[in-house]
Amino acid sequence: MDWRVMWALAMGMEPETPYVPPYVASLVFFFINMVIGVGLRSMARLFLPGTARELALDFLCTMEACAYFFENNFVLKHYGSFWLAVAIIAQLYVCCRTFGDNIDNPVKAFHGWLTGQVPLAQAGLKIVVTSLAGLASYRLARLIWSLDLIEEHHERYHELECASDLQVALLTGLVVEASASLSDMWLGLQTVSSMSALDELVKYLNAALMIVFGIQTTGMYFNPAMASGHTLGCGTTRFWEHFAVYWVGPFVGCYLATMLDRLLHVDVSKPHAPPPSTDKKADDSKKKKTKAD
Repeated sequence: MDWRVMWALAMGMEPETPYVPPYVASLVFFFINMVIGVGLRSMARLFLPGTARELALDFLCTMEACAYFFENNFVLKHYGSFWLAVAIIAQLYVCCRTFGDNIDNPVKAFHGWLTGQVPLAQAGLKIVVTSLAGLASYRLARLIWSLDLIEEHHERYHELECASDLQVALLTGLVVEASASLSDMWLGLQTVSSMSALDELVKYLNAALMIVFGIQTTGMYFNPAMASGHTLGCGTTRFWEHFAVYWVGPFVGCYLATMLDRLLHVDVSKPHAPPPSTDKKADDSKKKKTKAD
């Protein structure tokens, strides 16, 4: 599936350079990932029945969302934090507009159960399905890397071992992932602007900034499926340490966000009721006028 072979077949000659510019490689990766996701979800909606369709869509949404972040590492490497944030925000807009009501993160199934929207058995099944999708996202990324667009793709495609993203102490990592999950989940439950576009931007900017500033600590996943797809079994991080940081942390953060939302919920789109009148004379005159009428 080498891009040079496809170029030669399409153009009738070999490409002038062995690799494309990194930004081209990233754009191609993002586009192929999106097209595969949209295409497979369209087929699932057409051919699968009820519950199977819902679970398949959850799987495909999670796989696509997790796969994006394999390429984000190269965006950060070649173009820095600003363009990483731009890429993340753009990806979140795409996901929001193509995923519908399906989930891309196991903690969302947990939140659905906490709020009584999803039965326990269904929430558990969704967690299992999205977890498998996180692992499958690596296979999807490798499929695109097989195009051999840039040297980093070549290296990742042929890699035999991977490095852990956990660069801080275990407890610190757990707190970082829990805090990020708390922030992302709680803000996602609020309406911070009456303008839907601005409301979206604030939430996506929050997620992007957390990732930009926290990526050197834990990888800043706050998505257990994504974290396992990217780093499970990597480096010297043991399995129980991985699950403590990347699973316990986000689920604790989700629980705290759900409880906090019950205590502090913001919805600026709802009109506030006028305060009760304290003018006794005005109230008395209104009552007299009503009686006269």
